[in-house]
Amino acid sequence: MKILHIIDSDGLYGAEVMLLTLMEEQKAMGLSPVLCSIGTKNILEKPLEQEAQIRGLIVKKFRMANGPNFLGAWEIIKYAQNEHFDLMHAHGYKGNILFGFIPKRLRKIPLITTLHGWTSAVGSLKMKFYEWLDARSLTHVDAVVVVSKAMLADLKLNYRNGMNVSVINNGIPPLDFNSFQQPAHDPVLSFCNKGFTVGSIGRLSQEKGYHFLIEAICNLVEGGLNIRLVILGEGSERRSLQTLVNKRALNHCIILPGYKDKARYYIPHFDVFVLPSLTEGSPITILEAMQAGTPIIASEVGNIPEILDYGNAGITVKPSDSQPLADAIALIYHHSTVGKELAQKAKTIVTSKHSSKIMARKYQQVYEQTLIAYS
Repeated sequence: MKILHIIDSDGLYGAEVMLLTLMEEQKAMGLSPVLCSIGTKNILEKPLEQEAQIRGLIVKKFRMANGPNFLGAWEIIKYAQNEHFDLMHAHGYKGNILFGFIPKRLRKIPLITTLHGWTSAVGSLKMKFYEWLDARSLTHVDAVVVVSKAMLADLKLNYRNGMNVSVINNGIPPLDFNSFQQPAHDPVLSFCNKGFTVGSIGRLSQEKGYHFLIEAICNLVEGGLNIRLVILGEGSERRSLQTLVNKRALNHCIILPGYKDKARYYIPHFDVFVLPSLTEGSPITILEAMQAGTPIIASEVGNIPEILDYGNAGITVKPSDSQPLADAIALIYHHSTVGKELAQKAKTIVTSKHSSKIMARKYQQVYEQTLIAYS
């Protein structure tokens, strides 16, 4: 079975890591996955493309003008037809819009999409329009996969009457945190070694809720706790977040080092991993922190409560509020045994319920059912 995975990616975050892991598992199963990476003409190579090639995966690059470029989409369809792909698998709203509205009689290949979670479109008319298009494109897709049961209640799936929707939780392979060689004189490691460190990994965007996390840390530090924060990632909110840190004069204990390759290998150096998101699907970073044995604090959004066994494997808090975050961090700070107990339960859960092999087998079932229905 040949699968063309389609994505327009600007980094190497949760959805990208999940996609590469899925492709590796599919390759091991004897399937033939190919990464179709979309980008604008001024981009030579993307981080996702580089990482895919390092992992020995086949990459096909398509460069086109930004926006709903249906001429570029048609080039990809012709490529898929000429190379005899059995399925097209879109990851993200751009692929859904580009291919979902093309009539099936022209596409001739089943189209599956995975919804990894929606970003916040607050203040962005352009993104609101794209999300509106995305929601309606799903009615033309042959199969839709969401990464958490919680996503089924999202208003963007209100149009799903007759839609073939499946829930497949994200999974990750076993990670050997001891095998990774950290760079010599790494400033992030030096920072973590100076005291109790709260860490997070994610895109610096509005829906990640990092303003609330920074506020929580500022309040704890000003309250006398010897605590520090590092957020690994890059994005449009960098300036705003850095301004907040500068305003509170806490540059000595809060750093934003930017995007880091293989950021997950920093997780064991955190005393607690925090994900303060306002919206999520099934975040890969939570699964990585669970494997690392690091205590977790995360917002009660998306599939996070289920992943963390509703508080038995990590602390969950209400989103959009710095005080619950501060209270939870203080709890781990003052009672390390609580964090260790939660982390041990999390490690057991992630191994038994969130493996990449289980994820890949479930996708294969969706593929086979879609091909039967399409024929």
